[in-house]
Amino acid sequence: MKKIRTMVIAMMAVVVLISLSACFLPEDFDASINVKHDGSYTFKYNGNLVHALALSSIKEGKFAKKDEAELKQYAKDLVNQPGFKKVNYIGNARYKVLVDQSGKSGEDYYFTAKDMSIFSIINQADATMAIKALKLNEKDLKMLKDLDFDIVGTLTVAVEKGVKVLEHNADKVSSGIYQWRIKNPEEAPRIIVKP
Repeated sequence: MKKIRTMVIAMMAVVVLISLSACFLPEDFDASINVKHDGSYTFKYNGNLVHALALSSIKEGKFAKKDEAELKQYAKDLVNQPGFKKVNYIGNARYKVLVDQSGKSGEDYYFTAKDMSIFSIINQADATMAIKALKLNEKDLKMLKDLDFDIVGTLTVAVEKGVKVLEHNADKVSSGIYQWRIKNPEEAPRIIVKP
């Protein structure tokens, strides 16, 4: 009975381990969003995605070869997600990915999942678009510290002529280009625009 229970727990752990997009953290990335005057946009991401649950399992010494095999297999599923052009599992719970996604005017986008998006483009009732990146609370920051992990990368938002920028908290602004250098953000990068 104990053996069966252990097997069930192990199987559940693998399912949880591979429970997909809501578990990813960005690492060593360049992300860019181009907002066009008609409200359409493009989103590009070039960098790593780290499976947080798998990374935690590695840190705790509970990661098995079969878990590694599951993560490798998942790369084949991930490349079928909208916008994912290239996905390579590079080991240590990390995927090297290239994403290139276009969105129509009025179409929201969440990278990688709505309930825990790393980046989001949300059309609001007042005809504005809110572009945001993830924000880490105290609990998240502690978790990252426990994992010896840093979220590091850049976000660049370019707006075409005719798109009004109503507010932003960019680190750098130059001729319609807004840029953030992201490192374990306690204040989420954000920009509100009106096409």
